[in-house]
Amino acid sequence: MDLGDTESSSDSDDFRTLENDENDEHEEATVPSESTFDLTLPTTHSYLGHNLKELRGRTLLDDGIYRNLPLLVKHSIILFPGQTLPMKVDGLQTINMLQNCIQKDRIFGVVCLGDEKMVRIGTTAEIYEYYDGDLGVSSFRLKAKGRQRFKILRVIMQGYDMISANVKVLPEVTLDPPFLDYRLASLDHLRIQPTNEQEMKQQEFVEKIDSIITPWPAWIYKQYDPLRLSWKIRQHLQFLEQRGGNIPKDPIELSFWVAQNVLVDDNERIDLLNYDCAIERLQREIKYLIEDRSFVCSHCDAFIAHQSNMFPMSKEGLQSTYCNGVGDIYETITVYHAEGLKLSTHPPSTEYSWFPGYAWTIANCKNCYSHMGWKFTAVDSNLKPKSFWGLTRKSLKNRTNKKPNDTTEGQLL
Repeated sequence: MDLGDTESSSDSDDFRTLENDENDEHEEATVPSESTFDLTLPTTHSYLGHNLKELRGRTLLDDGIYRNLPLLVKHSIILFPGQTLPMKVDGLQTINMLQNCIQKDRIFGVVCLGDEKMVRIGTTAEIYEYYDGDLGVSSFRLKAKGRQRFKILRVIMQGYDMISANVKVLPEVTLDPPFLDYRLASLDHLRIQPTNEQEMKQQEFVEKIDSIITPWPAWIYKQYDPLRLSWKIRQHLQFLEQRGGNIPKDPIELSFWVAQNVLVDDNERIDLLNYDCAIERLQREIKYLIEDRSFVCSHCDAFIAHQSNMFPMSKEGLQSTYCNGVGDIYETITVYHAEGLKLSTHPPSTEYSWFPGYAWTIANCKNCYSHMGWKFTAVDSNLKPKSFWGLTRKSLKNRTNKKPNDTTEGQLL
């Protein structure tokens, strides 16, 4: 049995409510106090097999270059630079396209297919491991990494399921520090890269003096300082590092990492991918983090989990991309507590498990029976946490829990 979704059904025999797990749900509502799981294991995507061939080197295209790219078009899959894309491909034409990529520069484009048409912004993906199957078996497995953003200029149809496009590789704009033209050289010896609250206050004091000779107050400039925005975001995500997560320090890498890990709808993610500067992405992302959000079923709005229930089961973060045995790709977030779900009556399975040492059980919405994800249960008594939930991004949407007179502007600064 492959890890995947189920057909929607109202038949109570197909799903069971965890009536005898009420106490377990209360236990899961608390943050796991310790973890014995190796968070690097999911990043290897070992379920694809251990016989993949490694491709060495790295290909980066020149910023602003125009070129033709073969495209992989997927519903609701929005790839960001730095994100891993595992794939299992059975279609012969797609396999031929990927094999041609490997023979050349290993680069292809990933584009999201929206509700009505193809999105005009995408990300290049570089294949770094692959396996082309046994003789006589049309199966292709690979791991690719998101590299650079591009804009589609013209789509070229090359037959059924074969698409390429003339694209422009988009540059990543970096701006100088806000006070660069006004900074006082006599204060340079006091400038530091803040790593804690005390050092940040010291840096604020220096910038306050710098701002005296500028036409605008210091708080205006702070909103456009990528290092300050990055520090503020890292403060909000401290709980992830405490739970073993790995958060990038570079503002550009961090802006893409947050875009991948924060649960927002496809249109908002596409907007983030459209921005050509990390400052714009960070400004928008910090507002997502400040807001108190809940996750609800994308079909019936039934409550599923709080944003604060998210925790990392992978070094890559709260959300990672995985594929199942039939090639379906899932962007999956991990939470330690979820509500309103029913589990399949099938026994837990370790086949194609994305988290080695855990068995999965399909979970559906208790209200509308749509597929939500899986519950992962430890098969080793020494493995902690004992269980957690993997929920697909497309099955969820967020709901902002606004408090009266709540503002984010002051918190942003």
